[in-house]
Amino acid sequence: MKTALIPMAGAIALLAACGDHEVNPPNEPAAPLRTPEAMQPVEPPGPSSLAARGPRSFVGVWAANPQWCVRPQAGRSPITLTPLRFDAYGRNCDIASIDETGSGYVAVLRCAGRAQTERVHMSTSGDVMNLTYVDQDMKTVKLARCPGSPRAPDPANPLEKMMKKDGAETPPAAPPS
Repeated sequence: MKTALIPMAGAIALLAACGDHEVNPPNEPAAPLRTPEAMQPVEPPGPSSLAARGPRSFVGVWAANPQWCVRPQAGRSPITLTPLRFDAYGRNCDIASIDETGSGYVAVLRCAGRAQTERVHMSTSGDVMNLTYVDQDMKTVKLARCPGSPRAPDPANPLEKMMKKDGAETPPAAPPS
């Protein structure tokens, strides 16, 4: 019996040492953390006018003519955009960097077989994109998202995966309770 009391007495002594003196009262909050990690900005610097749309708005398959989505032929084929790639007929590019502007995004493309980088400006509104080739005298092409084009997931909408898609099966109804 005595051996069981010794560990219990040790635990009581440790708990008694904790005391209330280490807890800040409500009228005296703790000092803010000043570690390098705590001092990092929550959002990256730069314009935030497009924060709700984000770079995900340009992800997908785009074409100047809807028929190109269905029957691509050489130069009359869609452009496929991902957060890392820009692929079009005769142009296979890595997106080297992307910067938000007040009206969209400027991407720097590093294309296979080309010595210099190229800049494009992408501005979307729903399923329509204006694609401007900045280094080609600001040549602009209006593109439409191809039907069934993949879209980047929306991190701001965690329920997006559960939402019914067009033509999707209706889930079975829950049994009455």
